[in-house]
Formats: sequence, C-alpha cells, structure tokens
Amino acid sequence: MSTSAQPCRRLVLGSTLALGAGTTLAACGDGSSAAPQNTSQPVPEPTGTPLTVAPVADLPVGAMVNVDAEATGETYLLYRKDDETVLAYTAVCTHAGCRVGPGEADFICPCHESHFNPDDGTATGGPAREALTRYAAEITDGKIVLYP
Repeated sequence: MSTSAQPCRRLVLGSTLALGAGTTLAACGDGSSAAPQNTSQPVPEPTGTPLTVAPVADLPVGAMVNVDAEATGETYLLYRKDDETVLAYTAVCTHAGCRVGPGEADFICPCHESHFNPDDGTATGGPAREALTRYAAEITDGKIVLYP
C-alpha cells in the first residue's frame, strides 16, 4: 500500500465518522424537547347538554376514576379535587390515542407511560406533549354533571 493512499483513507474514514456522529447527535436533539410542551387549558364554561355521569358519593375527595358514559359512548377521567370541585378530562392520550386511567398520584397512559397532572391535565412525563382535553364539570344535586 502506498503512503499517499493512507492519508486519503484516513480522511474518508474520519469524515464518515464525523458525519455519522453529527447525524446521531442531530437525531437525539439537545434534550430540550424531552420536557412536555403544553399548557393547561382554561376552565371551560358549562354549555351544551348536561351529562350526569355518577353520584358524587361514588367519588371521594382526592379520588380519580374513569367513567364510561353510555349517552356519548365516551370515557371520561374524573378527579375530585375537594368537596365542591370535580375536574373532568378526556380519557384519550394526546400521544397515541390510548385510554388513560388513574394512577396513584396522576393519570397514566399504559401504552407509553405518559403521565398527566389531575389538577390541570398537563402532560408531566412520557412521550405525550399536549394536555388532556378538559370539560366543564359540576356537582349538582348530589350528582357529577359534565358538559362535553
């Protein structure tokens, strides 16, 4: 092998390695996109047709549940924040459309481990980047009423 071929070969190999490393780093990103990029939604006004989903006695303060509403064919997430407040969200994950359910301290999507804050629906971990859709909800005559 001639000595003039070695520098050329080293240049090609070095350039190829540098290009590969650059491509890998670009694909990985700088880590800033690892945090969810979402904001909580404003509290919706109760408008439209009210939908009674459960007796308030079935949801103790601090509890989170999934509720299937026969009238709409939808599943909703409910969180009883305090004696007078129930928060309601869609149970559809904003990442891949899987069904979200209650965890120990937040809502969790079992498909890819996205986590959502029950106080405002924002994504707090996993691949989901958008908040869950929030619905108006109220406690009326001992029942939880949604306005989807």
